[in-house]
Amino acid sequence: MENSFLEFGPIQKFTKGVGDKVREYFGKERGCVIALGDDGFFYGQGLYQWLLKQGVKVDIVFMDDEGRGLEEEKIKGKKLLVVDNDIVTGSGYKRTMELLRSRREELKIKEIKFAALCDRVGLADFSVEDYSGHATWSLKELDGLDLKIIKFLSKNGRESFVRIAKDTKLSPVGVKNRVEKMLQRGILKIKGALSLGKFYTASAQVNIEADQETVTLLIEKFEKSPLVYHLVKTSGRFNLVVGLAAANLITIEDFIAKEIRANPGVRHLEVNVGALPIIPCTWHPPIS
Repeated sequence: MENSFLEFGPIQKFTKGVGDKVREYFGKERGCVIALGDDGFFYGQGLYQWLLKQGVKVDIVFMDDEGRGLEEEKIKGKKLLVVDNDIVTGSGYKRTMELLRSRREELKIKEIKFAALCDRVGLADFSVEDYSGHATWSLKELDGLDLKIIKFLSKNGRESFVRIAKDTKLSPVGVKNRVEKMLQRGILKIKGALSLGKFYTASAQVNIEADQETVTLLIEKFEKSPLVYHLVKTSGRFNLVVGLAAANLITIEDFIAKEIRANPGVRHLEVNVGALPIIPCTWHPPIS
């Protein structure tokens, strides 16, 4: 049973992709693989068994990205390699690495690196599949504390810095400085939003096929409409998608008839009517 993990295709792909570099990283020093979470357990075990077969002196421990389950005695004085299957947004990576770095001096940790099968944001030291070119956003400019602050403010934009400081272990001034820095760099915006459920009961997605001049005119008009919560230019047959929210279906039908169908530049429409959107549940309507 000891080599059972090495029989799986994903493990073979992982060890083939990162194995030699990881073996070089550990060298002749005693190291430790940290398997992160449920998926990290699978890939961590596989890499651990592969390293043992290569004669590398390593131990293995398990933990989640908050540090729960970590056997500290096993990582003291060693090189560490955190293993997970995928880095999607980077938030788990940030929390894990900051936690270990904060204990580095106390536990005399020699070095810390990260390995993943898929790295979608370009953070891992070792990875097999690199999707960073397709990532919708990157967290290289943020750390775990920034993410915690953003999480608080996304729930309550008026949350006090004192409250946030208690949970992040920062000072209120430290929180304030981080928020101001993110605001100045355009990473973070804090503004009031209306709850869709308090004002509207129905929504519709309207796919529009129109000439470019008409699309431009519709965008300029819809940007000022209190009923339009989503607006995007697309490729393919339809070149404009409009998300509508209203108090009732009659209002939606009236808007489509007068503001869209009546435009001679609109060649074709496809309308899907439904309940209120799951995401977003708040929005910032134009208020004049």
